[in-house]
Amino acid sequence: RSVLALDCGDTFHGTYLPVKSKGRAMLPIMNALAFDAMTAHWEFAYGPVQFRSLSRELKYPVLAINCYEKDSGELVFPPFTIMEKGGLLVGVIGIASNIVDKAMPAHFSDGLRFTLGREELAGYIRQLQEERVDLIIVVSHLGFPQDMKLAAEVQGADIWLSGHTHNRLSRPVYVNGAALIQSGCHGSFLGRLDLEVENGKVRISR
Repeated sequence: RSVLALDCGDTFHGTYLPVKSKGRAMLPIMNALAFDAMTAHWEFAYGPVQFRSLSRELKYPVLAINCYEKDSGELVFPPFTIMEKGGLLVGVIGIASNIVDKAMPAHFSDGLRFTLGREELAGYIRQLQEERVDLIIVVSHLGFPQDMKLAAEVQGADIWLSGHTHNRLSRPVYVNGAALIQSGCHGSFLGRLDLEVENGKVRISR
C-alpha cells in the first residue's frame, strides 16, 4: 500500500501560534506529516512575501495554476507536480482560492492576481497526459460549487480534492468521470479515498 497525502489549504492560519508566528510554527509540523503537495488560501494572510518564504521551507511543493505576478505575468508557484506512488505515475495540479485578490484584505495579494483557473486547467491536464501519467488529481480551494462546475467543464482529471466551503462528504460525488471529495474543516476529518490498481487500471473504491 502507498499513501498520497495532499492539503487543500487554510492550514497555516486560524489559531494563535500560526497567526503569532506568521505561519512559521506550522513548518515543523507539516514537514513531519510529510505531505506530498498543497494549494492555498488563508496562507496568503501574512502577505505574499512571507508565504513564499514559508513555501521554500516546506519539503513539498505549493501548487497553483491561477496565481500570477501582476508585473511579469509569471506563475508564483508551480502549476503541477509528478510523482511515483505504488508503481503509478501521478500528476497533481493545484488551484488556489481565486478570491484572495477580490474579497480578502489588500495585503493578502500585494503584487499578485488570481484567476479561476478555467482557462489554464485543460492545458495542464494535456501536459500531464502527454507525460503518460496514470492518474491526474486536482487539489483545489475554489469551493464545492465552483469545483463541481469546473470539473463538469474541463475533462481529464480523475480525482478532485476540494476545499474552502467546508462540506463534509462521507463519499465522493462523480462529475464528468471524476470523483470529487471534500472533508470538512479544522481537522475535524481526514479525507480518505482508496484506489485499487489491477492490470494497469486504476479503480476508485466507492
